Amino acid sequence: MRMLLGCVSLLVVLAIVGLLARTQLKQVSGDGAAAAVSLSAASAAGVDPALAATPTRDLPRQVQDDLVRTLQAAPARGDDSR
Repeated sequence: MRMLLGCVSLLVVLAIVGLLARTQLKQVSGDGAAAAVSLSAASAAGVDPALAATPTRDLPRQVQDDLVRTLQAAPARGDDSR
């Protein structure tokens, strides 16, 4: 009886978590109002809003460009740096 009650309660908890996850995902994939809120939240948090608005498909190219720029601007190390 105790095992049956434990399994049923586990299924109830999983159902509740699934419903919450579904509602959260619906809110994320909603209209553009969420993007406007995230931009204002990013500026309020001190993050550059241009970085917060960067589309995800441009991120790999942007990361590669930043990496190349950083490696080119690296200071020369002397022999005693080891």
